[in-house]
Amino acid sequence: MNFQCLQSAFIDNELIIIMSIEYIYIISSYIGSFLFLLGIYISAFFHHLFHKIIGKKIIIHDLESFPYSQKKAYPENKLIITDDLSYYANLLGLKLDTFEIITEDGFYITLNHLYKSTGVDTKDKYPILLLHGLMQSSASFLTSGTKSIAYHLIMNNYDVWLGNNRCGFNPKHVKYNSNNYQMWNWDLIDMSKYDLPSLIDYVMLNNNYKTLSIMSHSQSTSQCVLLFANDFRDNNNNDKYNKIIDKCVLFAPAIYGGSLLNEKLFIKFIRLIPDWLYKLFFGINSFMPILVQLRNLTYKLKGFGFSSYIVFNYLFDWDDQLWDDEIRTIHFLFSPVYVSNKLMKWWLRDKNGFGNGKSIINRDGYWFNENCPKLLLIIGGNDKLVNGDLFINRLKYNEPNMLDNWQFIKINEYSHLDVLWADNIIDKIGDKLLNFLKS
Repeated sequence: MNFQCLQSAFIDNELIIIMSIEYIYIISSYIGSFLFLLGIYISAFFHHLFHKIIGKKIIIHDLESFPYSQKKAYPENKLIITDDLSYYANLLGLKLDTFEIITEDGFYITLNHLYKSTGVDTKDKYPILLLHGLMQSSASFLTSGTKSIAYHLIMNNYDVWLGNNRCGFNPKHVKYNSNNYQMWNWDLIDMSKYDLPSLIDYVMLNNNYKTLSIMSHSQSTSQCVLLFANDFRDNNNNDKYNKIIDKCVLFAPAIYGGSLLNEKLFIKFIRLIPDWLYKLFFGINSFMPILVQLRNLTYKLKGFGFSSYIVFNYLFDWDDQLWDDEIRTIHFLFSPVYVSNKLMKWWLRDKNGFGNGKSIINRDGYWFNENCPKLLLIIGGNDKLVNGDLFINRLKYNEPNMLDNWQFIKINEYSHLDVLWADNIIDKIGDKLLNFLKS
């Protein structure tokens, strides 16, 4: 009896210690994240101010010859600033339905169905699933309005679904709450293994076709490649989805890390600090949740679009010169979202992976078998966050099963987000996308 009491007391004390450590990390990470973010905002402001004072704008494009689109993004002259994506869909004559799906490992994920408001049944139209990048949402495929990828597909009679990965703006799990470490114990492998198949399964249940195609941007291109490459060692399951997915378009494929990862101080800081200091700065649960909370508090303010842009410009050297400047704020409304610290470590702190300019898959031999879907790579020549050329070379020289099963489009003036948001993206690749889907 005494032994059982002692054992119970020991377990209770151990749980108290573990919970205390977790709360220490939560508190310290809020302070650390605040200081880290404050430093970035101050640096971004002075970076912008400096270039304003000296009258210098970083020009990386020949804007005089850039063929801007003649289309207007939205029919309304004055747009309401809202985080309700259906408002922007409705302006385009579209409807947006939202569904919650539970993944095999218990996460609630959101899937949007986008279609014409005329009420025509979409089940007999070929389905396309669109997937977003890191810390973004599926809205990134729609915020350009009439000049967006999603709108272009709908106008060409496709059944369009906008998929979102776990947590997003409202983290939910069947068992854990957002303060539980297990709620955040996941990385890209889990997203590829559970989120992507769950989204595919739901679309297939609501469409009469036996296959679908996927269009992915940045991080979600990695999810797709991991699935195609059978990196979970589950031959039956992976081949199942390789046969369901007919074609896949990879916008800014994040398969190999780019030179920017070794140039930016904030990335080096995240990547190189000791693990104990990383936990004190960023915690062990959600990565910098203060970013989402700050967005929730400020997105309706007049300066939201400007402040978001100058930080974006400072951090990645990307600019908005090729975008429609009237909708710049709309682009930033639907990010950032909640992601796990484990995911950020997967991206930036793996010494043998993406964060060090290597590939997301570390194994010898070829990655893809003969069932791999047909691939189309959309690569920006000014994209330094990822290295699309290394992926092209791999497909050319190291993937014997991919001969004549892939192609690429390289647009020299585009950077990482221009492949979605450039004003002339549909003029540049719209017909090529349709031809690829029909081929």
